[in-house]
Amino acid sequence: MTRGSLLRRTVVVVAALAVAGQARAQTLTQSQICPTGVTLKAFNPVDSLFPNPTATTFTIKLVNAVTGCPSEYRVSHFADFHDASWTAYTATPSTIVQRSWFPTTTNGTSQITLYFQVRVKNPRGGIPTSIGGPPAPDFFTSAIFSHAIRVMYFG
Repeated sequence: MTRGSLLRRTVVVVAALAVAGQARAQTLTQSQICPTGVTLKAFNPVDSLFPNPTATTFTIKLVNAVTGCPSEYRVSHFADFHDASWTAYTATPSTIVQRSWFPTTTNGTSQITLYFQVRVKNPRGGIPTSIGGPPAPDFFTSAIFSHAIRVMYFG
């Protein structure tokens, strides 16, 4: 049997299962969908305008672009993330920023830098990479991106 006919047969079988409406749905695990690492390609948090100049917290949208299938993200205003914990990744992540993070301003505009990172669980985490070799890392973690954002108050 040639590779092409095997591929066509596989496609026909998958299509037949989908059409037949099998009661047992096959679910794909994270490792089946995305077996490799994750890369953070862009990070552009949304500059925000707030009508309440006395607010103590602000929700900031964390617009980002990734390759791979991130399972978690973290965001901080510190480059070493010492105040951040990993959170389940969504396509539209956001964070709550404390007013105390921003310097005091007289013109209604403040600016800080946010740091953002994503990671995905390694399906082979802990397994030796070769006989006698070191174990594979538990997570594939992206590089850290940072971006300055402005918060403008009025009212």
